[in-house]
Amino acid sequence: MKSILTAIEPTFPDPNMLKSHIYPSSRMAVIETSFLMLGDCECDQFHFLIPLKQAPVIKTERKLHVLKEKSVFPCNPRQLHRIENTGLSDFKALVLYVENSLFQTAAEELFKKRDVEFRNNCFAFSPALRESVNAFIRECRSCQPGCDLMLESIAVQAAIILLRESSHNLSRSVSLPDIYPDEKAVNKAIEYISDNYRNRISLFDIAHETNYSPYHFLRLFKRYTGTTPFGFLLDLKIEKAKDMLKKTGCSISQVCDLCGFSSLSYFSRIFREKTGVTPTEYKKNA
Repeated sequence: MKSILTAIEPTFPDPNMLKSHIYPSSRMAVIETSFLMLGDCECDQFHFLIPLKQAPVIKTERKLHVLKEKSVFPCNPRQLHRIENTGLSDFKALVLYVENSLFQTAAEELFKKRDVEFRNNCFAFSPALRESVNAFIRECRSCQPGCDLMLESIAVQAAIILLRESSHNLSRSVSLPDIYPDEKAVNKAIEYISDNYRNRISLFDIAHETNYSPYHFLRLFKRYTGTTPFGFLLDLKIEKAKDMLKKTGCSISQVCDLCGFSSLSYFSRIFREKTGVTPTEYKKNA
């Protein structure tokens, strides 16, 4: 079966992109990359950039778009765009390429119209989309009997999720039922934690943002993310601390304060538990 990679490969402005981890099927490809393509880029397929670490700035025809980590930025077929060189040094991202005709077919099924065109607005990398992408990668790696059919099915699922969760010219053509309140609550909680990780926030504070009780929210969050809100918050703080230790001249004490840890001893203990080294050792070797 012909891979979508043969269609998108010639559009890469730099062949080094092919050194990334690429998982292709006939209708979708997922690329795990730490490589920044800084040249002009356009292709015949829909594609979506999902920054996992260090979100870049993207320039489209007449506008700059400042992305956020763990958000999804859509690009339409033949839409010229480029990543601006803002000095990112530890970039990691997923790039999803989805065949044009698959989206048009899915759009007709959902909205009774074709010719979908995405607005260049970031939206959350939801648990549903994350699981779909992870399932696609797992299936590509497994090479089990029926792999092509499974990948086709997952690609259709991913296309429908993207159409449901993004903003595009057909979004308002029908009123879709709000069938994912739990998922939206988790996304809202993640955004709240990301915006307030420096502050003292409690389970009650986070649950209040989602209009769930703390008990129900705790179970919900763990079901969708695999960790507790406190565990997610600690992981986020440590990632922010690693970034500061590596790229700024801040002292260990300053990083501790900026990342919202209550004491230097607690920060050092948690940092070592999560990374295997002390903050001082990490800064020295960065």
